[in-house]
Amino acid sequence: MSRLAYACLAAAEPRGFAALRARLVDRVKRNALRRLHANPRGERLVLRMYLAAEDATERALQEELLPQSPAWLMRQLNQHLADERRHVALFVDALQAAGDDADNRLAPDWLSRRKIAQWDGLARRYASRFAQGVLVPVYATGLCAEQMATRVLTRHCDVIGSGHALHSLFASVLADERRHVRLCETTLRRMVAPGEAATLAALMREIRAIEARFALTGAVALYLASWAIRPPRPLTRASTRTRPDARRNRHSHGTP
Repeated sequence: MSRLAYACLAAAEPRGFAALRARLVDRVKRNALRRLHANPRGERLVLRMYLAAEDATERALQEELLPQSPAWLMRQLNQHLADERRHVALFVDALQAAGDDADNRLAPDWLSRRKIAQWDGLARRYASRFAQGVLVPVYATGLCAEQMATRVLTRHCDVIGSGHALHSLFASVLADERRHVRLCETTLRRMVAPGEAATLAALMREIRAIEARFALTGAVALYLASWAIRPPRPLTRASTRTRPDARRNRHSHGTP
């Protein structure tokens, strides 16, 4: 397939109403993150939300993708699984350093469960349209999720600034998520036959439409959570907080 046929894999630049909604979501989430990072309880909630997302990704890889993937994908999937397990360990370490035992894990919230259920329905509907079956819609959904994770983490790193004690954790996970985006794109190029390009483009549009429908609601929910914690203290980009011990904080994916 030509490069043009793969254009649907790139994250679409929002236009019109979609661009306005994206700016609003970004503004609301930035304000929510500043409030959450302004006190220890809010910061622990942020870490718990990321931990829940990484837990869910690890389970999906182990229980859904690995059992039905061809041999040529196994090495890539095992590396991806190792990355997610490392992320889980990093967020557990960060929670423990913040005084939280991290034993009581958050379950995916209602909005996330609804979005995943709609993506699952889409995967079943499109599975018969590809020679590689359900793997194509599953990887297409995974690509969109990884692209969303890169946006979330990029925003988060920008909000807290490089001087924050948790910046290296988020930056490390962000680097992995960017690599996962490239791997998903490469895998889809290999799996999708030339005659299936138009179907892939239609699938990507539907996946992203589902994501967009939940974006603003998710941003408002995060903002309400930030107010439920307590009034904030100002967050400066060059935080003077003492960094965790480097031996415990091995910080070098989601959902805030």
